[in-house]
Amino acid sequence: MRDIILLRRNLVNIFSLASVQGANALLPILIFPYVLHMFGAEKYTSLVVGEAISLIVLAVVIYSYEINGVSKVVNCLKSDGLTSASAVFSEVFCCRLFIWVICLIIVLGAGAFIQPELFLALLCWMLVPLAYVFQSAYFFQALEKNLPVAIFTVISRVVCCLIVFFWLKPIHPFFLLPLIVGGGYLVGGVCAWIYLVSVAGVKFKRISWICLRDSLQEGKEIFFGNFAVVLFRDSNVLILSFFGISAATISSYSVVEKFIKAFQAIVRPLNQFFFPRVIHAVHGRLGPDRVALSRISRLTYLQLVVLFCILLCFIGLWAGLKDRVEFLASYPNKTLMQSLFIFMSIGVFFGISNFMFGTAGLNALGAKNYLAKSLVCTGVVTLALCVISTKVIGVYGAAGSFVFGEVMLFTLIMHRYFRGN
Repeated sequence: MRDIILLRRNLVNIFSLASVQGANALLPILIFPYVLHMFGAEKYTSLVVGEAISLIVLAVVIYSYEINGVSKVVNCLKSDGLTSASAVFSEVFCCRLFIWVICLIIVLGAGAFIQPELFLALLCWMLVPLAYVFQSAYFFQALEKNLPVAIFTVISRVVCCLIVFFWLKPIHPFFLLPLIVGGGYLVGGVCAWIYLVSVAGVKFKRISWICLRDSLQEGKEIFFGNFAVVLFRDSNVLILSFFGISAATISSYSVVEKFIKAFQAIVRPLNQFFFPRVIHAVHGRLGPDRVALSRISRLTYLQLVVLFCILLCFIGLWAGLKDRVEFLASYPNKTLMQSLFIFMSIGVFFGISNFMFGTAGLNALGAKNYLAKSLVCTGVVTLALCVISTKVIGVYGAAGSFVFGEVMLFTLIMHRYFRGN
């Protein structure tokens, strides 16, 4: 009976995590192709440039707490219960809000140098990282009670889609799209925050500046690593825009990037589900070695098989819909989009492996400094490669640098395991 209850709880958690990732993945691939058809390539390019900047801000705001926040809350729950965990919750919330305010000030300062419409769109996109400040998904994950945040996330994303499809018109200013999306995200995030404080029993506590400083100092290695990942995963649209690539080509690349991120997001719940199992699997190992590599590999193979099956479904779905759905049929660059998606999907397989062996494995094995250095090195090299290759071969250079970054990071991670202690 106990095993059945445990299985049921695990299934609910996996389904909840999948719902969160699915909602976050489906909203862009439903809305952005439709908006491209509605507003045209020029306005769409301004939208995705603003979104790309907001994703960089999001990486800064999230900081390291999606990784070390979970472990800190889990340890607190084991020792002192919710009282101690509430202190972590308050610490993380205040740190993230402080970082967001700093980023907002920078964006406001940049307003004097960019077009007014792009500036308004960027301000609206800033609601998205603010939503994640409130959402506190790491805390639900640590509690292993992901259903509430899944409900709030799914409802807010569905409402966003309905407003865009049934209310937004081509005559409206295009910055209304990020206002709708950012506002929906923020409502879902605030609801999750209120649930934790009013229902789950979490108490908000005052946090000193010294505590904020120490918290930011503690997670700096993970943060720099995560930020480096953003450099080679989320900055390509900005680089394409900088080199004056045509709006139509940038739009096509952006839509493909949305599908790639949706592809990644679908399997991410399995990543999150196996994350604590990696920690248990390598418990007692003194550092990365071939034994740890073998144990983590057994937890990774299933995810790669699932990912391959999903890829086949994606290809089949695209083949069936590309000429039947009106706004998909109107795309001028469908052949380019197909080739980019198939090529960039190679990087997703390496990305899943990098999470399991790197983010989960190396952090659990006490090699977070090596991982951080590897991520920073990969980010810098890949960013430089993207700049050079984009100038030479355009959008194919951006796609190639995305795959190169994942392969390079995987190679560095494997080197650490084979090197041993």
